[in-house]
Amino acid sequence: MNAHRRRPYEQTPPSGVRRGTHVRPGMRLRLQAFVMSGRLLSVVLLGIVLYFAVTMMWSHAYTVRHVVVEGATTMSTQRVSEIADVMDIPIWQVDGDAIAARLKTNPYVVSADVHVQLPDTVRVELREQQSEIRWKSGDWYLIVDAEGAVLGIDSAVVLTDTLVIYDDRAVALVAGDTVDSTVLALARDVYLRLPADAGVTINRIHWHDQRGLSVRTATDQLILIGTGDRLDEKIALLASLQQSNTAYAFADLRPLTPYYRLDIPMMFLAPTTAPISDTTTIQP
Repeated sequence: MNAHRRRPYEQTPPSGVRRGTHVRPGMRLRLQAFVMSGRLLSVVLLGIVLYFAVTMMWSHAYTVRHVVVEGATTMSTQRVSEIADVMDIPIWQVDGDAIAARLKTNPYVVSADVHVQLPDTVRVELREQQSEIRWKSGDWYLIVDAEGAVLGIDSAVVLTDTLVIYDDRAVALVAGDTVDSTVLALARDVYLRLPADAGVTINRIHWHDQRGLSVRTATDQLILIGTGDRLDEKIALLASLQQSNTAYAFADLRPLTPYYRLDIPMMFLAPTTAPISDTTTIQP
């Protein structure tokens, strides 16, 4: 019987599939496949995007040139810009949260929102302290607006979070009269800044047109502020006294050479007729 050998079964590869080979496509074929896949276009586009991104990051056109402030009535744009401290830096480096945190340490500021506006502007939106103001004239607490107009008597006399200015003059005011708006602005500055910047707790704020603004502290010290001239310097002097724990009952910050003493002079225990001046030196 003739024996027939069976040939090993060979599976026919699918059409288009080559048998195993070590032959690799040439550079031209690989480059063509790379182009046809769209990856070359992606690389080109990525390069263009990176180029423009780097150009924008270092371009002087994207450096902060303007700080726009909204909602500020007490603080000046210059002061807000100084606190923000962003002028002439790349706008990409502006940290809005850090700027808002710095602004909120200022006693005038309740809240702050900071936004970047391309190509060169930082916009700051503030909400400032808006304390009610009462002008104490004789037995009456008078309602006054920010312009100094006397609106009438406050019959409710609710003084919570209210700035009260005690008028030491023997002058009766009625609705329709006005008080100096600069006095109101100075009183608000002192009311907000002395506790925050000098560590002084205010009991009362007084005004006399001959003596200027004065403060009675919670420990019954008398501090003469006078006018708003050199206010930063005056507050810094008070802060220095507080930080050094210097004992004093009276401090006159009005003259160019301020002084303090352990007792209150009699001339300042009653309304004075001496002309108000921030340049006259009164010897202790």
